[in-house]
Amino acid sequence: MTTIAIDIKGMTCGGCVVAVRNVLSRQTGVANVRVEVGSAKVDVDDASAREAAIRLAITKAGFEVAAIRAG
Repeated sequence: MTTIAIDIKGMTCGGCVVAVRNVLSRQTGVANVRVEVGSAKVDVDDASAREAAIRLAITKAGFEVAAIRAG
């Protein structure tokens, strides 16, 4: 497992946090989802988690991914 940090634009409240937590929790290969306004940290299984799928899920939830990095 690798931890990644995701900078997310457009999150302003607790409802946003719940929405992002829910979409990230449903992604294949993602575990230990930690979300706060403006960012998230998740553990990903390098073999099954895909950055493009994570970006798309967050975008479909109505937010913009500013950056994804190890961390």
